Amino acid sequence: MADRKQTSSPPPAAQKKEVQWKFWVFGIAILLMLIVFLQNSQEVAFKFLFIVDTSAPLVVLLLVAAAVGAVIGYTAPILRRHRHQTRKEYGKN
Repeated sequence: MADRKQTSSPPPAAQKKEVQWKFWVFGIAILLMLIVFLQNSQEVAFKFLFIVDTSAPLVVLLLVAAAVGAVIGYTAPILRRHRHQTRKEYGKN
């Protein structure tokens, strides 16, 4: 038993810390959107489905568009995955 080599892992401080690239990309995207939003504060007129005909700050419209895009981007893969799993359960390809 004395001839076994004891391998010890390096102390936690010496281990290489992984870079969280998703957080960096998300942070940069938020920063770029913030810059665009702050530079576009003028009032614009818009129409929505022949129902709404009004004006609002462009910043508000950009925030609404970004929120709708985020919701679609988040829910679309979930719905697709659910549909794929349902097809597998019923034996359809």
